[in-house]
Order: sequence, then C-alpha cells, then structure tokens
Amino acid sequence: MNESLRHWLRAIVPFPLRRAIARLRSLRGLADLTGRWSAAGLHASISRHASARLWRQVKLGTGVIIDPGTHFHTNDNGEGARIVIEDGSFVGRHCFFSAGEFIHIGRQCNIGAACQLLAAGHAYDDPTRPYVAAPVLSYGRMRLGPNTWIGVGSTLLGGIEVGYGTVVAAGSVVRQSLPPLCLAGGQPAQVLKVFDWPTRCWTRLPDDTPARDAALAHHLATIPQEADYVLQLKS
Repeated sequence: MNESLRHWLRAIVPFPLRRAIARLRSLRGLADLTGRWSAAGLHASISRHASARLWRQVKLGTGVIIDPGTHFHTNDNGEGARIVIEDGSFVGRHCFFSAGEFIHIGRQCNIGAACQLLAAGHAYDDPTRPYVAAPVLSYGRMRLGPNTWIGVGSTLLGGIEVGYGTVVAAGSVVRQSLPPLCLAGGQPAQVLKVFDWPTRCWTRLPDDTPARDAALAHHLATIPQEADYVLQLKS
C-alpha cells in the first residue's frame, strides 16, 4: 500500500474502527480470543477491568490477583510470554507493565497500586518524527525476585533486578538493580536498610561510603541463596 493511499484511508476511517481492525489482524489463535482466561493460572483472579495488548504474551501463575485498571503492554507481535507473574503474587490497581524483552515477577510478590514497570520505550533520535510512531527500544529483561514488595506509586525503569525479599518504599524511582533482603527508597532509590539474616532484624546502613560498602558486602555474604530463601517462605 503506497503512502498516499494510507493517508487517505486514515483520513476517512475513524480511529476506533482502525484500532479494531488492527486488533483483529493481530489475532494469532485461541489465546487472543479467550483473553485473560487463557493467561490465568489455577485460582487466579483477574479483574474484568484489567487489560493487555496481547493476552497470549502474558502468563499468570496459581493464585495471582490482578486488580482493576492494570494494563500489560507488550511491544511486539512475537510468540511466547513477555510478562510472567509467578504463583501467589498480587498486582494493585492501575499498574502499568511495558515489556520490551521480558518482565518476570517472582512468586508471592506484592506490587502496590499505580506502579509503573517500564522495560521498554520509544526511540528519540529523530525529533522530526512523531515519537508515538518511533521504533520501540527494549531496555532489557526486568526481574523481581520472590517476595518483593513494591510500594504504591513506584516506578521501575530498565533492565534491572530487584532481589528477593526486598522492599521498595512508596513513590520511589528504581533505576538500578537492588540486592536481596534490603529496604530501598528515594528518587532515585538507594538502599537504606538491610535485613540481617543471623539476627533477623533490619539494620540501617552507615552514611559513610566505605563503611556502607563494607556493610553491604557483609550482608551479601551472610544471606541465603534464593532457592534456600524460597524454601523458608511461609505459606
């Protein structure tokens, strides 16, 4: 189809109709027709007001809860899951997932309302081209380890990893990976406390940089491996 004909069709065909046609053209099979029911695991609860660009690219584990207003956006029409949420996790109201390559949420994670998980964006190398039509850029694979808690209104950006058992304070902006079993907050988020595994208590990190680095290194040396931690998670 040449460019002039495309512009002519855009001028006469209403946008809602063009969008409906595009969605029909993207259908690849039963998973797209059955929508959220095809994505859900056993006993999962997905609000009828939750949405996805392509449900076939979303996989939800057993007992997952998705609150109203949450949207899963995958930025290509390829096969296979791009957003995976494991067993027992909760996603609050009005969250937005934008997956370029992959977003993986571990088991029993708690994602508060109005959180943004952004693993993709648009190219901005040519400002003369509308950004909405610019190519999508993947920021890499985003991963949340088991039993992480992302506070209300937080934003996670890029191909980062949030370690198991970590808490992100409400309203934080996470631009770099966070270690396991820590409490982080701020814009950008920084590690404020670590969970001392031998004493089972939260400990504030020193303000002095060398002492802080030493405390973090000691923390990482004393915590269990992720698989061992998962075995100790209470039901």
